[in-house]
Amino acid sequence: MDLHLACVWLQRDTAGLSDIEDFAARCLNASRTPTRESAALLLLAQAAQAFTERQSGVAANGETFQAFLARSKAYATMLRDAAQTSDARFLAALNDFAAQLTAEVYA
Repeated sequence: MDLHLACVWLQRDTAGLSDIEDFAARCLNASRTPTRESAALLLLAQAAQAFTERQSGVAANGETFQAFLARSKAYATMLRDAAQTSDARFLAALNDFAAQLTAEVYA
C-alpha cells in the first residue's frame, strides 16, 4: 500500500466495517517500512481504526460509511498531491491531517 493505492482503494462507493478494518491493516503494515509516505499511511490507518472502533457494535447507516470514505479519500488525495509537489508541502499536509485527526478522534 502507498498513497496512490490508498486513494484508489478509497474511491469505493461502499465499504463495510471489515473492509475498512482491512484497509487500516494494509496501511499500518505499509507504514512499518520506512519510506517517505510512512507517516501518512500510519495516520490513514489510525483514522480507519478510530472509525471502526466507534462503529463496532453500532447500527450505522450507509451514509456514515460513505462520509468516512469521502473524508478519507480527500485526506489521502491531499497527501498524495502534496507529496508530489514538494517536501515542504507534504510536511504541511501531514501536519494538517494529524491536527484534524486528533480533533476528530478526541472530540
